[in-house]
Amino acid sequence: MTLRRGGSSTPLRGADAAAFGAGLIERSKGGRPSIDPDAKPGQHSRAVQVRVDDNLDRALEDLARAQHRSKSAVVRDALAAYVARH
Repeated sequence: MTLRRGGSSTPLRGADAAAFGAGLIERSKGGRPSIDPDAKPGQHSRAVQVRVDDNLDRALEDLARAQHRSKSAVVRDALAAYVARH
């Protein structure tokens, strides 16, 4: 896994990577780390469930695999872009 800050395409290295990792560990106390970089320790991200048909699910899996990302990350970016436009 390559550590990156926010939407950056530049991987973190050395002290920056160590600081980022230490922050993840601190934020993860009490469970899974939040995806919000400003979240306090133990603060959880909101979850949204969406039902999709088989074709959309396969297309999402293919896109996520091609981008070396999770389906959740692809959906978050798509939803953020949609909300920003509307």
